[in-house]
Amino acid sequence: MSADPPPTLPAAVAFLDSQEITTTECRRCGTHISGINGRYSCSACGWVNNWSEGHNVLPTAADDPDADAGAGV
Repeated sequence: MSADPPPTLPAAVAFLDSQEITTTECRRCGTHISGINGRYSCSACGWVNNWSEGHNVLPTAADDPDADAGAGV
């Protein structure tokens, strides 16, 4: 069984360029927290914001090359 080759440098750079580190205050405890693309979780109290509050659309299972074909569908 051979694994897929790692992403090429240009593909990795393109992916990282699309990610934005964002910061806010935790809505539960007020701790200053950082997240990616507007999605947060607070390590102090466990609060997480809803996935729909992010700044971009999340990929679907069809976009996941590691997802099992037909799993959960």
